[in-house]
Amino acid sequence: MLAVRGLTFKIGNFSLEDINLEIDKGEYFVLLGRSGSGKTTLIKCISGLYKISSGRILLNGKDVTNVPSEYRNIGYLPQNYALFPHLDVKNNILFGLRTRPYNKIEIEERTTRILNLLSIKDLLNRNVENLSGGEKQKIALARALIVYPDILLLDEPFSSIDYGLKEKLWFDVKEILKKLNITVIHITHYLDEAHAVADRLAVLINGKIEQSGIKEEIFLKPKTEEVALYHGIRNIYGGIITGIDKEKITIEDGQFKIIALKENDFKIGQKIRFCIRPQDIKIIKENSPIKDDLKDNLFKGEIVSHFFYNDFCMIRLKSIVDFELRFPINYYHRYNLHIGKHISIGIWQKGISIFKDNKG
Repeated sequence: MLAVRGLTFKIGNFSLEDINLEIDKGEYFVLLGRSGSGKTTLIKCISGLYKISSGRILLNGKDVTNVPSEYRNIGYLPQNYALFPHLDVKNNILFGLRTRPYNKIEIEERTTRILNLLSIKDLLNRNVENLSGGEKQKIALARALIVYPDILLLDEPFSSIDYGLKEKLWFDVKEILKKLNITVIHITHYLDEAHAVADRLAVLINGKIEQSGIKEEIFLKPKTEEVALYHGIRNIYGGIITGIDKEKITIEDGQFKIIALKENDFKIGQKIRFCIRPQDIKIIKENSPIKDDLKDNLFKGEIVSHFFYNDFCMIRLKSIVDFELRFPINYYHRYNLHIGKHISIGIWQKGISIFKDNKG
């Protein structure tokens, strides 16, 4: 288990501020954030490569805050893999064992297990410069795993892998690490990657953890506007709470009224911000029954633009306010959609997230 308590670290004009994390044994934890948000800086603090300004780092209940990195038993796989070009695959993998007091039999047992686990026995005598991106990644992973670390830090491990192979490796690597019951912190800025591999995750923005929890919670209910923006949600609006009952909150801004599910301790008259996930805005088919959780928030508008991706479509709708919708690409043809068409929509109430207005 890893515990980070009140960690603060400053380097130049950037700082990590009051970082608190609890990561269980065997958990696959993802640290999600944009480039420059402090992800790599944080795992370098955890590994001992950077000395923190304040706070504590505990590994399996032991305070390792001031323990040198080589004695923390933490594996670190950097973004560029840091393989040694003058060594073949075998010697790259064994490099971490040379500073540890293992006998020949122990080294052979560990090597055999890791080679079989990663299916890389046939690469053992190859030159690392002639390996593919996926092969280099597995060799770097083998080198990190062969010392049986208490925790493994993965810094953007799939950033240099082609997308088709990358998706396969997401699941392969997680399955391997789960078999070893190793605690993992995996950092990435890719939402799909985080969603694929995480047990739990935290969103780091400008050196602060904006939200942490299970991945379903993070992706379905962003707690701050910053997290919503990171998710690519553009349906973000402001308003005032004008009504509250046992289950629902009414929000108005002079142009429109939205009814959302009650959450947190908001009060009547309070200024708030809220977001609506684009996939939670549903097209209402003419002469079809409307689901109960859509009935409170019905709007009409005109399609003003559309964008087609691999398996989904985005449209922008000009209504009382502008809305952005996301849905499977076959829906575009099913509903005979096109620019200029007027449609009716309903907003799924569970897809509305409310947060404090920090701009007012």
